[in-house]
Amino acid sequence: MDGKCKVLSPVGSFDILKSAVFAGADCVYISAKKYGARGFAENFSYREIREAVEFAHEYNVEVFVTVNVSILECEIIDVIEYVYYLYCVGVDGVIVEDIGLGSLISSLIPDLNLHASTQMTIHDYSFTKWLACNGYSSVNVSREVPIGRIHMIKSSALADNLDVDVEAFVHGAICYCYSGCCLMSSFLGGRSGNRGICAQPCRLKYSLFSSNGNEIAESNYLLSTRDLCTYHDVDKLVNAGVNTIKIEGRMKTSEYVTATTYAYKNAVSGNLSSDDEYMLDVAFNRGFSSGYMMENECYDVVNRKYSGNQGFMIGYIDRVYDDEIRIHLTNRKYPIEIVNGDGLKFVDEKSSCGMYVSGIVSQGKDFVKLKLNKKLNLTKDSFVYITYSKFLENKTKAIINEDNTNKVAIDLLININNERELEVKCSIPSMGKCFNYKATEKFQKAKNRPLTCDVIDKQLRKTGDTQYSIENIEYTNFYDDLFMPTSVINAIRRDLIEYVDSEIRKSQNPTHKKQQQVRQSIDEFKDAYKNKTYNTTDTVKYGAYITSKKQAEIVAGYDFIDDVYYDGSFNYDIKGHYYKNIFYSLRDIATVIGDKNLIWTLPALCGDSEVGKINSIIEQLKDEGIAIKIQTDNIGVASEINSCDCYGVNLNIYNNYTVEKLATTSEFKRLAISTELGFDDLVSFDVNSDCELEYMIFGKLRLMISEDNFKDIIGENKDEFYYLKDTKNNTYQLRIDAHNHSQIYDEKTLDLTNHIEKLEKTAIDNLSLDLRLYNTTQTREIMKYIDSKVNKKQVYKLPEDMKTYTANFKKGLYKK
Repeated sequence: MDGKCKVLSPVGSFDILKSAVFAGADCVYISAKKYGARGFAENFSYREIREAVEFAHEYNVEVFVTVNVSILECEIIDVIEYVYYLYCVGVDGVIVEDIGLGSLISSLIPDLNLHASTQMTIHDYSFTKWLACNGYSSVNVSREVPIGRIHMIKSSALADNLDVDVEAFVHGAICYCYSGCCLMSSFLGGRSGNRGICAQPCRLKYSLFSSNGNEIAESNYLLSTRDLCTYHDVDKLVNAGVNTIKIEGRMKTSEYVTATTYAYKNAVSGNLSSDDEYMLDVAFNRGFSSGYMMENECYDVVNRKYSGNQGFMIGYIDRVYDDEIRIHLTNRKYPIEIVNGDGLKFVDEKSSCGMYVSGIVSQGKDFVKLKLNKKLNLTKDSFVYITYSKFLENKTKAIINEDNTNKVAIDLLININNERELEVKCSIPSMGKCFNYKATEKFQKAKNRPLTCDVIDKQLRKTGDTQYSIENIEYTNFYDDLFMPTSVINAIRRDLIEYVDSEIRKSQNPTHKKQQQVRQSIDEFKDAYKNKTYNTTDTVKYGAYITSKKQAEIVAGYDFIDDVYYDGSFNYDIKGHYYKNIFYSLRDIATVIGDKNLIWTLPALCGDSEVGKINSIIEQLKDEGIAIKIQTDNIGVASEINSCDCYGVNLNIYNNYTVEKLATTSEFKRLAISTELGFDDLVSFDVNSDCELEYMIFGKLRLMISEDNFKDIIGENKDEFYYLKDTKNNTYQLRIDAHNHSQIYDEKTLDLTNHIEKLEKTAIDNLSLDLRLYNTTQTREIMKYIDSKVNKKQVYKLPEDMKTYTANFKKGLYKK
């Protein structure tokens, strides 16, 4: 880490790569046509990736490739071969979401930099530390992490001497849900966000109802977020220790990538301008927010009125003529000048329409009068937005033509040896590289005026349109009678630059020897993989997730239930009340369930700031003679708790290598396999002697978890729960937990009880029932039904209004 904050730009195609590079990007991120989280971008072929790396490296721009989807067991060999190809062509790092894949890369290709994707849901220091200690050189924190916590994460890493970069998104689209925690697209339409093909259901219309059926908010874009824009906060992020600022947009245009890259590169240098800000406004705009990162309230982050690009509002129509309109310009940040070719949108209370400007009658500081080039039913006071900007088009073309790339700075240490030969030590601080060069030409003895250091310096610095600049020149030995023609010095300079360029290129790709060593390791791994046999479990246990003592009393009456998971996060309004009372709740549950195992399910997105409270409560329970285990969705938190066994849930576990990694490094004793997986994927799991496997067979699936607490809609008086309803009248239960997160659940109930015998023939040790969203009466009915299925009695029917489905169990996940 050289201390400089870098700009990481999105690239969805080769043409846009040029835009990012020439606009001044320090690094870019791209993807192949599979294994990337933007599956609908144009993306790169294998050949294009190699060419992209060569092109970017010419301009000292790093290339990171996204392999940031969850990886199925059946894809492991293919994805490892793909990553090996990336390694051989010299990519600077891979962005990974899957813990198992990251573990394999670290062991098979240890020289390849691993970057942790935002899909890992990195929201505290404990997980950052775990990643840094397990081979990751950079972590992309969740967009929801406030700047104060980012500063704490970076400060803690420095204090612990961890060499890990902190990366943060600063501009572009914001997922409504914590990235990596969204299953809505997967279960509603079969397109999994964790597989890079999200259908963006958060951008659709929903209405909101209270638990008693009263409509609180009519149908609108209740889950649609504004776009992130931290242009004016970049200095705060740099001061907080952010090493890389990342721009979202691998499906955006060349103009967008050019404008955002250029503006944020200038912002990092402290050069803010109205032109740059205007470019950001007109490039793409759903309405801007500096996001949760800059500690905004949810109603400043979520725009519940629209979901698409609105353009940039410039004013309103104050007069309508037969074939002309006059627009009153209201923007005060910078002057607005309309030109022919601009695209405008007109919006009133009922509708919207648009046109391209082709006739400007007159224009002043506060108004513009335009000819209408088509019949439009426009009304006075309609808002006017610019949706296509000729200024943006012209400005971004100029930026690219100016070539704002960073030249590679070279420091020279020159020695004239006893043979009068010029020896040069070439240091490149930004790359941490050093090369030695010796000129073939020798200095002659001066007859008249000898050369001075200044004369040589002047010629050596003439690097012209190359990507290199000579910065510092020092001499360790210099004679006072040297002569050499200027043309020869210039030839030495050209040869020196070619030599340095050649050596840099060689150093950016692994040597043939290293490639062969990695190839051997991969081949040995493949042989072992092909000969692998998958064991099945001997016995299956059952567990039930509950939220109340009454539910505990019900499940306690069923012998087939071995484990009781207690989740009290919905029972309290605020975090303080939760931790004040959870000990007593756990103690009460323990007295009810007898000899069944008690597992404390920690609140979703629980962070390291709560570990002290958690450990204290565990000790209190031990003092009462109550044995307990912890279940968490935070790998870092699990690593910080050493007073009892830890179980993992909602960790996107798709393959055996993730299980193996978490069992050995965080000592998880049980891990829940992703409910996204179908049966054909489950059979590829192997029994792990150190870690049991869990799979949910009944209950409502959580689709999303968000920082949005709907405070602007529901106010201070929270109901027990709410319902979202889409335009097809499907409903989704919404609950707000003690951490003030909203959690959205599918209206249908997962029911795999007809497939228990099939599941018993897999490596799954534990089958779980999620009763958290059911009341006491429903819990009784469900347990009678489950009992009839497990113990093969006459089937007890579920209530008719309880819709059930099998999620992805039969069809599995989409595979390219």
